[in-house]
Amino acid sequence: ERENLKNAESAPPLDVNVKKTSRTSSRLAKEQNAAAHSKTRTTRSSKRTAHVKSEKDLAELNSENDISGSDKLSTDALVCGKLSCSLDGVYCSRDDICNMFGCWNCLFVNSLNSESIENILQFRKDCIRRRHLVSLLLKTARALGAQGGKHGAHEVHSIYWQCISLLYFRSLPQGCYRTYEPHLIGLIMNENTGDFLSLERAEILCSMSFFLLKGFLSEQSRHSCCSFSSVQTADIVSWLLKAFVLSGESPSLLQEVCRLLTCIFLLSTIDSTVQLPLYSKGSLSLNHWAAYFHQASVGTHLNCHYLASLQALPRKTDSKGLVGDFANKIDEVPKFLRFSSADMEHLEKHVSEFFNQLPDVPIVCISMLGGDFVNVLGEALLLPSLFPAWMLLSRFDSTNKPTTMLLPVDSISKEAHNEDSSIKELDNPTRASDKNWKCPWSCTIIDYVAPTFRKLLKDNFRSLSGAIDIPKDGQANTVRWWSDRMKLNNDLNEILENMEKLWLGPWKYLLLGHQSADQHSEAVLENLITGLESEFKLEANPALIKVILGGVASVDELKECVSQLVSYKAYFGRGGCCGRDRLRAFSCQIDAEALVPLEHLCNGVVNELSELVERTPVILVLDTDVQMLPWENLPVLRNQEMYRMPSVRSIFLALTRSTNHQKDASVIDPPFPVIDPFNAFYLLNPGGDLISTQEEFDQLFRNYEWKGNAGDAPTAEELVLALRNHDLFLYFGHGSGSQYVSGKEIEKLDNCAAALLMGCSSGTLHCKGAYAPQGAPLSYLFAGSPSVIANLWDVSDKDIDRFSKALLNSWLQENVTAAKNCSKCCPLTQEFESMTIAAKDNGWSRRKGSRARKQQQTVEMGGSSSCCNCGHRRIASHISEARRACRLPLMIGASPVCYGVPTIIRKK
Repeated sequence: ERENLKNAESAPPLDVNVKKTSRTSSRLAKEQNAAAHSKTRTTRSSKRTAHVKSEKDLAELNSENDISGSDKLSTDALVCGKLSCSLDGVYCSRDDICNMFGCWNCLFVNSLNSESIENILQFRKDCIRRRHLVSLLLKTARALGAQGGKHGAHEVHSIYWQCISLLYFRSLPQGCYRTYEPHLIGLIMNENTGDFLSLERAEILCSMSFFLLKGFLSEQSRHSCCSFSSVQTADIVSWLLKAFVLSGESPSLLQEVCRLLTCIFLLSTIDSTVQLPLYSKGSLSLNHWAAYFHQASVGTHLNCHYLASLQALPRKTDSKGLVGDFANKIDEVPKFLRFSSADMEHLEKHVSEFFNQLPDVPIVCISMLGGDFVNVLGEALLLPSLFPAWMLLSRFDSTNKPTTMLLPVDSISKEAHNEDSSIKELDNPTRASDKNWKCPWSCTIIDYVAPTFRKLLKDNFRSLSGAIDIPKDGQANTVRWWSDRMKLNNDLNEILENMEKLWLGPWKYLLLGHQSADQHSEAVLENLITGLESEFKLEANPALIKVILGGVASVDELKECVSQLVSYKAYFGRGGCCGRDRLRAFSCQIDAEALVPLEHLCNGVVNELSELVERTPVILVLDTDVQMLPWENLPVLRNQEMYRMPSVRSIFLALTRSTNHQKDASVIDPPFPVIDPFNAFYLLNPGGDLISTQEEFDQLFRNYEWKGNAGDAPTAEELVLALRNHDLFLYFGHGSGSQYVSGKEIEKLDNCAAALLMGCSSGTLHCKGAYAPQGAPLSYLFAGSPSVIANLWDVSDKDIDRFSKALLNSWLQENVTAAKNCSKCCPLTQEFESMTIAAKDNGWSRRKGSRARKQQQTVEMGGSSSCCNCGHRRIASHISEARRACRLPLMIGASPVCYGVPTIIRKK
């Protein structure tokens, strides 16, 4: 195979036989004659003779021109031919070097100057050949690198040198790599004219970084074989930052680069001697860098689509001429969505602006790292027994210092579940529906860390399919069916409890929203931070300590959190799957006796903690591999208001759209979108076979005089018009409704209603290998819908109707009373206040102090002032209560999740 790769390096020369009377054509003719001469039949001996002659000519050229030293030959001279050498007092051009090595830059210029379409096509073929050859070489390097050993490392290094030379030279002999190693690194890091293989550059840089980083962390000694042996961590970070800029058009490569950068920033905290090139002593901490690159790795496949949607937004003008403000906001957003500049000096400013533009509510990003990352992290942190994956968890907002942690993830398995399952007994070979279930994902890390989850979804599908075949008088079958359904509900509860206990452990509180602060809790926070700094010399993150204090319910939980905080510097953690002595890198840093003062410190703090109060919402940004798991139903989050978004960039876009499409100019723009639940359009039982569902909701919708269809389906054009002109779209039917209006038609909208899609698997995002995930929620979000409530998996009609009815009642009944009592939700009251007409205390003078204090708390906890006393009036505020209305609160109640951003609901 290596012999074939070596032979593939020599491609046919450009045909420059063009009739053109110019100095360029004369030179091209000489090159053509030389190229034609090279077309003669080649034997093994002639190859060897040519190779020896090539090395001899190279040595002679180096000695005559005195450029053998690495500091004598510049990068531009090696590639672009800017070198002028002195030979016996006569200056010679760089043509000899370019002709000897076959500089691709010169060949590109020659093919253009020749004005020959044949030459241009030949150059294009050469680019394609080089692209495939580099890809093949990198796969070979990865295979050899997985074997390990010093001989394997030297062989892998040679392959990397070969990859770099292919990008810039037609035939650089392998014997010359050592001579020009520093210049080859300089070439791949610098911008060059005619660089058509920027993605290949990024892929080479990423692959080299991965391989060398693994060598740093392993216990094997490093052997000096080439320049790669002296590469440091700072060099790898520089390579990856260059790859980050170059890989913007390749989602999978960009994801790998950003993940690797995040891991390097976290791993650098183990060794204090490691100096990173982007560690800022100013406003940005290491946590800022780690959190930024982590969020950049999530949703990479969808970000290009979001950018296109943003650029297509219309610029609207109102009577006050606000089009300039809207246009400026829309034009500014892409700066925070992608860093496309090749100037690394601006990266720090870009990251600072990114965090300043975040919303006030906490954003939590979750990723699972498997494959090569397991080997790298295992070498650095753990004892020989490795885990199947690592969880990368980041939490950040616009006002607090970010937190980024690495947590080991063990497999959640239940041996008895696969063998002794009563659902299996319901399987009927004659029922074809058993074969129709298709897993939304092909094969992901979930199959390793939660293997029972796939079977649970399949059993749920078979159970619902079997309900159709149960006769009405089959009492025994009905009892058995409900028993199986309850078992599925219990199995899902066990999976969720294990996720929280084994994966997150005491760090589950990082997923909770901000808590309103008071003077007492601030004093407790200050005392704990002071104790950690004085006893352990730990520079604690106040935001992280605040989250811990706002969540822990016992002294033991607080001690576990603070103990890991002291031991692992808040960059690493462990749940129940990892013992106290498993993180090897930190095993000898903290003595057990040194943690004794910690117990006294925690005991005093917990006794002073106050009762839990309302929390702000949280936006989950889940990586593609973990989006099917019902994170919102972890035990710690079952009363927490949660939203999902595919990427942080999509959050920026959603908030920009909400400002652009604000229709009520008399109301001050809130920080989040606002919808009127009474401005709704419904599509009820369009297939005509969900009779009970239609009977449940038909009269309710008629009482509110909403527009819509019941028992039949409108045309796609009518549905598109309804989505554009209403604030809320209600769908009760099969699936997501894509059979009535396609996702492509929805995505063409510039404004779209919030949606409640209560069909089976209406919220599923289908993952097809390396392609971008697809699903109805994404189509609605692309079109500008602020939020979409949909089901992750199949549900039964009557139980999901209970959920829907409870949720609608919470929106409609409480909205009227809440709006009357809140000046921020009532435009008329706001108008009166501006005219000093409205009563200041509104007849509630005895509660004036408490109201003012609560508003002040809302501002202090990082929320916006627009989230006022009725701040719970958001679209996902009552989902937790609606889940409990289901007979199966997990198997059915956990299926609905809310995609989007916090959306305020109020009657206009």
